[in-house]
Amino acid sequence: MYNNNTTTKIHYLLPGCLAILLLIGCTDNKSSSSDSKQLSEIQAKQIQPSSKQQPDRQTINKHNTVTIPKASRPYITVATISPQAFAATVQAPSRVEFRAKALSTVGAVVSGRLSDIDVQVGDPIKAGTRLGILESTEAAQMRSDVLRTKDELQRAEDRARRQESMLKKGVGLEIERNEANIMLREARTDYERSVQATQLLGSGTDQSVVLRAPINGVVLRVNVSIGTAVEAGAVLFELGEPGALWIVADVFENDLPLIEKGAKVNLQISTVSKPVTGHVAAVSAAMQADLRRGAVYIELDNASLPLKAGMFARAMIEVAGPKRIVLPTSAVLIKDKNQTVVYIESSDGVFEPRNVLIGQAHDGFVPVLEGLNTGERVVTSGTLLLDSEASMLL
Repeated sequence: MYNNNTTTKIHYLLPGCLAILLLIGCTDNKSSSSDSKQLSEIQAKQIQPSSKQQPDRQTINKHNTVTIPKASRPYITVATISPQAFAATVQAPSRVEFRAKALSTVGAVVSGRLSDIDVQVGDPIKAGTRLGILESTEAAQMRSDVLRTKDELQRAEDRARRQESMLKKGVGLEIERNEANIMLREARTDYERSVQATQLLGSGTDQSVVLRAPINGVVLRVNVSIGTAVEAGAVLFELGEPGALWIVADVFENDLPLIEKGAKVNLQISTVSKPVTGHVAAVSAAMQADLRRGAVYIELDNASLPLKAGMFARAMIEVAGPKRIVLPTSAVLIKDKNQTVVYIESSDGVFEPRNVLIGQAHDGFVPVLEGLNTGERVVTSGTLLLDSEASMLL
């Protein structure tokens, strides 16, 4: 049995214990709630992308422009561009070649075997000179066809005259005369065709075909030897006219727009001690796809120079022409070996790169063929500073 004192103590302690239990329970609930909230925030941070990881499009686009602080402005020079006179020289490797009209080839019209060669490389020749003899059974057959078709034509003419005479005497028929006339036309066509074929053979008798030079000139190449069997169309001899030479210069495609017909040209030829001059006769419309160059044809002012086809030279072509936009070479940057870039001031202290097409530099200046307009402000010095700033933004 409890006494009164013990009961009294229990009554006093019971409210305090209940208060302690309630306080502990509340503390655990707050701690659990706080931990759940922190876990949710951590998960949200892991799920949502960071603004630094996903820059907006405006930030990406700003990479194309560069803003220079005022402290760096004195190291950059900007100029307003406009077309101006530009006199320069385009240098290009060149070679001596025959003009197209000064070249000729002699080939085999029919297949056969070469039985004789009368010339050697370097021999001067005149039109009609005998070069060699080709023996061909096809040629013999073609000449035989001329005789056969000639006889058939003669018989067809006799029959047509006979039918015409009989019809006039009243003993012939109209249909027989018409048939005779048709046969006559066919025989005449066959004969004319065979004659034209033998004319292509040239001179000669039976199976022999005489090969003759069509122009005055020299023998450049003999592509066969005696006894060689050749097919129809094979080139046997190559001929050229020594006085009909010109210079062919290989010019880069960027410089072709600067060259105009009639431009003066100075030439350096190792075999000629005196200066050689000429002028541009034509510019080729086709390009060498592998070298990205175009041919410029140059006529010599002195056609009597001792030149030979195949000689090498160096051409210096004057390109003083219409006014063009010209920049100092310090304004142009070359990237990736084939990309040329300048910097344009789009607004005060703000610059942007621009791809341009340029010609060949001369005396520290370079013509701009495409990419710039009159009145634009271009950085003429300090371009490397801008480019390094742009590289740091990437």
